[in-house]
Amino acid sequence: MSETASQSELAPENNPVLQGNFAPVDTEHTVFELKVTGTLPDCLNGTLYRDGPNPIAPEPGHHWFAGDAMVHGITLAEGKALAYRNRWVRTAAVERHKGYLAAPTSPNQPGAQGSGSVNVIEHAGRLLALPEVGLPWKLDPELDTLGQYDFGGHLASNMTAHPKIDGKTGELLFFGYDFGPVHLRYHCAAASGELVRSIEIEKPAATMMHDFAVTATRVVFMDFPVLFDLEMVMAGKSIPFRWNENAPARIGILPRIAERDETQWFPIEPCYVYHPLNAYDEADRIILDVIRHDRTFVQGNLQNSGGPPTLERWYIDPRNEHLTREVLSDLPQEFPRVDPRVECHPHRYGYTVEFELERGPGSLLKHDLQTGQILRHDVGPAGAASEGVFVPGGPGEDEGYVLSVVYDADRDTSALRVIAAQDFAGPPVATVELPVRVPFGFHGNWVPSQ
Repeated sequence: MSETASQSELAPENNPVLQGNFAPVDTEHTVFELKVTGTLPDCLNGTLYRDGPNPIAPEPGHHWFAGDAMVHGITLAEGKALAYRNRWVRTAAVERHKGYLAAPTSPNQPGAQGSGSVNVIEHAGRLLALPEVGLPWKLDPELDTLGQYDFGGHLASNMTAHPKIDGKTGELLFFGYDFGPVHLRYHCAAASGELVRSIEIEKPAATMMHDFAVTATRVVFMDFPVLFDLEMVMAGKSIPFRWNENAPARIGILPRIAERDETQWFPIEPCYVYHPLNAYDEADRIILDVIRHDRTFVQGNLQNSGGPPTLERWYIDPRNEHLTREVLSDLPQEFPRVDPRVECHPHRYGYTVEFELERGPGSLLKHDLQTGQILRHDVGPAGAASEGVFVPGGPGEDEGYVLSVVYDADRDTSALRVIAAQDFAGPPVATVELPVRVPFGFHGNWVPSQ
C-alpha cells in the first residue's frame, strides 16, 4: 500500500490503493440471515460497525486516506447472524455522484469537512461516523444518515476520529485540530452526551494530530512534525501534510478537568504515532503504549517511513519533562485495541494487526503486557485482518471475544471471525460469511443491542 514518488499522479486504474481489497465497492446492500460456520456466543447481541473510505470517483493521485465514507454493519443476536448492511454517508459529494439525497448539514460546519470515513462510535445513544476533520455524521442503526451532529449547537469546530470513552465514567473525551488561528481544541462530553468542556489550546503550527491519549486524570497530546502545507492545498492535494525534519516533536499534558489552557509541553525525539493502545496513571507518571513510526508523510506520502511500526511503552514523567521508551514488540503492527472497559485505565492485554506498509494487513496479535507473551491468530497466507474489536463476555479483562472482518484474497471475499480471546491462537469459534467484499478500512466498534 505504500506510495512511490511517481504515485502522486497515478491514474486510478494504476493506483495500488484502488486495487485488490483497497478497491471500492459500488453498491449498497441489505442482506438478512447470513451463513455461520461454528457457534456464535449467545452473549454477542449487537452490531459490529466498520468504517472506511469507499471513493466513488477517485481522481489521479488518489490517497488511501481520502474518499467517500462507507459504513458497514454486521448484526448478531441469539446465536445468529441476522443482517449485513453497507451505506455511504450521505454527503453532498455522494448526492452528486450517486443521486442519494444529501443529509442535512449544521450551520456550525467548519471550513474543512470530511466524509466521515475514519471511525464509527456510539455514545449516549448516538451512532456517529467520524472524519479526520469536520463534524461527525449521525446515523441510525440501519446506517441511514440523519445529518451532521454538533452537540446541540455547542460544537463549531473539528472533532477527531479518535475520541476516548472512559471505561469507568462513560465520558467522551476528544479534540480537534485546525488550520486557522486556533490549531487545537480539547472537549469533554458527559456520559449523558452533553458537551461540558471546550478549551482552546495554543500551538505554534498546524500539524496532523491524528490521535491522542487519555488517563483517568490527564490528557496527552502528541504534536509531531507532520505539518499542514498550504502549497499542497494550492496544488490540489487531498491530504495536504508533509513531514518536516526541522519542526519539533512534543508531548503536551493537560488535566482532564482543566477549565483553561494549562498544557505542559516538552520536546521528545521525532517520530509519529497514528494510534496509541491505551494510557493510564501510575502515581505521577503516565504509562502510554503506542504504535510508533519513525516518520510518515515524507514528501507528503506514506513511503520512506524508516523502520516498521512497532509497539512501544512510553514512561512519561511530567515533573521532570522526560520520556523513556521501551520496545514491547518489534513485530510490524498497527490498529491497536484494548477491552473498552479499561480505556483510560490500567490494562494488561492489547490486540493489534500485523501491518507492513508495503503489503498492508496480515494476521492478528494478542499481547500480554504483564508476561510479554504474544499470541498470533493466523488468517492464512491469503488473509488480511481488520482491526480486532474486543467484546466483553465475562468480568475478566480478556474474558470475551475479538471480532475482525478478514479478507480472503484467493476468493475475493470477506468474513467476520469471532475469536475467543482466551484461545486466541486457536481457530475462530464462529465465522460469518459476508455477502459482499468489505474493502480495507480503518476503525469500528461493537454496539450492544438496547
